[in-house]
Amino acid sequence: MEELMRLYQDYLQQAAQPQNQKRPFQGAYGFIGGPAPNSLHQQFAKEVEEALARVPEEQRREAVSFIFRQPLEHQGDPTVYWMFVAVHGAALPYLKGLTSEQARDLQWWYERSYPRRAQTPVQRRIVSALQKIR
Repeated sequence: MEELMRLYQDYLQQAAQPQNQKRPFQGAYGFIGGPAPNSLHQQFAKEVEEALARVPEEQRREAVSFIFRQPLEHQGDPTVYWMFVAVHGAALPYLKGLTSEQARDLQWWYERSYPRRAQTPVQRRIVSALQKIR
């Protein structure tokens, strides 16, 4: 869990540097400005997935909640906000371990925090996964 929090803090510091003031995934996969396979944003997404996989099972629910809360705390910076939303997908494999009640509660919170009309495809996948558990 500490590693995950450190990754987010490091990303915030790096994203604030002028050379990193780009849109999420700019340069990734050859889109918007040419290839940059080790872009800050791409690296962050990969590291979040890896760190979440290393979180002990008993702390995983807390880690998923942490990931889901982060965009809300950074709505003033669109680059950070959308990147933090994009990495919600890293939590998908770990939703299966939720009980029906936990999935219901998390879905209730998620849909109020991220209204359906503004959800991205990854957020709709989160809601769909939670609905299947219920």
